Amino acid sequence: MSPDPIRPSRSPCLASDQSGATAVVIGLSITAMLGFAGLAVDAGVWYTDKRAAQGAADSAAYSAAMDYGAGDTTTGAKAAAKAVAAQYGYTNGSGGVTVTVNTPPTSGTHTTTGGAMEVIVTKAESLFFSSFFLSSASVSARAVAVAGTSGGGCILGLGTGDSTSISTADIALGGNATIDASHCAVYDNASGSDAVDIVGNATLLASALSVVGNYSVSGGGTLTVTGATTTGAQVMADPYANVATPSPGSCAGTNSWNHDATISPGTYCNGFSVSGQASITMQPGVYIINGGSFSVNGQASISGTGVTIVLTGSAGNYATATINGGATVTLSAPTSGPTSGLVFLQDRNDASGQTSKINGGSNTSITGALYFPSQTLKFSGGSSSASTCTQLIADQISYLGTAYFNNQCTGDGVTQIGQTNTTLVE
Repeated sequence: MSPDPIRPSRSPCLASDQSGATAVVIGLSITAMLGFAGLAVDAGVWYTDKRAAQGAADSAAYSAAMDYGAGDTTTGAKAAAKAVAAQYGYTNGSGGVTVTVNTPPTSGTHTTTGGAMEVIVTKAESLFFSSFFLSSASVSARAVAVAGTSGGGCILGLGTGDSTSISTADIALGGNATIDASHCAVYDNASGSDAVDIVGNATLLASALSVVGNYSVSGGGTLTVTGATTTGAQVMADPYANVATPSPGSCAGTNSWNHDATISPGTYCNGFSVSGQASITMQPGVYIINGGSFSVNGQASISGTGVTIVLTGSAGNYATATINGGATVTLSAPTSGPTSGLVFLQDRNDASGQTSKINGGSNTSITGALYFPSQTLKFSGGSSSASTCTQLIADQISYLGTAYFNNQCTGDGVTQIGQTNTTLVE
């Protein structure tokens, strides 16, 4: 049997041969696949850096606002922000890092807020695999904090209206008035351009000034603030807002004196008057003036320790206070109990817009708070205070004379003015 003949082999058609196609596709796409995988790796690194930068920005802004609220200068607060960012590894000008601090902020909802500190942290990122697609990349984080206060206030204007002139100012100084609050802070809750208005030859001295609106100084007026001056500030809380006004009891038999006497706590109806050269000693306790006026006139003097004078009444007859002429008043508040820290407690239900006055030549030493939440309180013509702890809180305050305030109130029973917290707002 003869062997099979050798058959000639057939050459494959190169155009129709599909063997190795997958390898070609993979070869062509592997660069893109590696690029996308690398980009994902880089993006993970960038995300981690972004979170770290945000933490640095938050802490830096908060610390700067705290520093500013404590009375540091703008320059000092900015330096504090950069120092805090550096502690997080974000040193301005090093390693592709830029730390920018703005006050007020240049964007966002707090561009007009006094005491607002904006920190922007930017870091240039390394390109590992993503350099196939990008020439550069960076991450950025931003934070804004608003400065709070740590207490230390002695004057607070509670009115929240729009003050646009000396007549509507929450705190107004005119004539030759000198208000010395150089050892404590002054706060004003009014909005408008003239929330605090200083005219004529008046002078306001303060360790810090915080105004919801703005302040105005004209004529020969002088404003001297040793610490921070903040406009566009947050509304300051009323420290005595939760103190209840005591209810009147039975009327005392006597409510007027022109002779020396020692008197007891109780309810005095339709006024309380001391005149002539009478010297009145008030025993400790709460004295409720139900209507009329609490008035000290002439050369009279009145003194007491642990005393609260409550000005109350009913519609059309709420009590006011007037200290006139050469009268001398030396009073200190209770250091405990429902009216702790309050020498004068004016009924906040009085909506009549009345005015109480401490007038020309009177010498007062008030240890504690003069609290007139719904009245205007006027100082005029030489009134003074030798106390180391005097607070004045009123709906509106008008000064035409001289008065001294201080906040060395340890053990005196008062509630601090100015206990807002620094807040991270953006």
